[in-house]
Amino acid sequence: MRVGIHAGSSSVDEIAASCRDAGVNEIFLSAGSVPGASDRGFMTPDTFKPFRDMLQERGIQVSGMIAPVPSKEAVLGENESELDALCRTLRAIGDSGIDVVLFYPLDRLIYFHEYHPGRPLMVMPGEDGWDTVIQFFRRVVSVADEVNLRLANHLWAVDVLHAIWDTVKSPNNGVTYCQGMSLFGEDPHSPVDTWGMDRIFFCHARNQIRHSSIMMNHEEVPLDSGDVDIPQCVRALLKAEYDGLIIPEHLGPQSIPDAVGYLKTLIDG
Repeated sequence: MRVGIHAGSSSVDEIAASCRDAGVNEIFLSAGSVPGASDRGFMTPDTFKPFRDMLQERGIQVSGMIAPVPSKEAVLGENESELDALCRTLRAIGDSGIDVVLFYPLDRLIYFHEYHPGRPLMVMPGEDGWDTVIQFFRRVVSVADEVNLRLANHLWAVDVLHAIWDTVKSPNNGVTYCQGMSLFGEDPHSPVDTWGMDRIFFCHARNQIRHSSIMMNHEEVPLDSGDVDIPQCVRALLKAEYDGLIIPEHLGPQSIPDAVGYLKTLIDG
């Protein structure tokens, strides 16, 4: 297991400086930060490869990418042009030789500011509209299969993601293991039992103190404090021989270099 950072800048020098400060040489790069992607609406291999080459010249490896977050309308079949652009970006990522993408498929359907018992999402399996959600997943997973790209879905609702996996079957349809799942009332401490190692393509490291059942009613805190036992989470990954990247995020007052150092100590220890 290696430690990296997220990068969302269009400046290779800024990214290199952030990596030097953090003491890492691997990043997950936002697809929207690739030159021309925002203006065009999607990323292309021709614009990404020169950008990646400049990063490699500075000793930085792009180990994965971050896909655009689809709107509620795109997920529910009401914005075909946005969904087409998302699929073009996913195809470009895979065609560029990147094999894993951090993907937030249902973030726009989450109840962030209110609480509905047993309903973390506006549309749940078996309800009206769920078939449309499944069609969305069939579309993006089919693109991932074409280019052998592993979709690390950032989706905390465990039962929901398992329902998607049961319907949209693909070895490329996986998960980002993130301890933020505790904000949904999920237990974050047994990732292997919850997700299965063959589904964990990428990992986050974050900690928080949950104040109520409303998801946004929480406090971001350093990795070594909060509701989550981060050492236990790291031990579970090491025991299962996870060999991918883990990236700290949402650190409250903790700096990224300090969080990286903390994770490296846990891994080495």
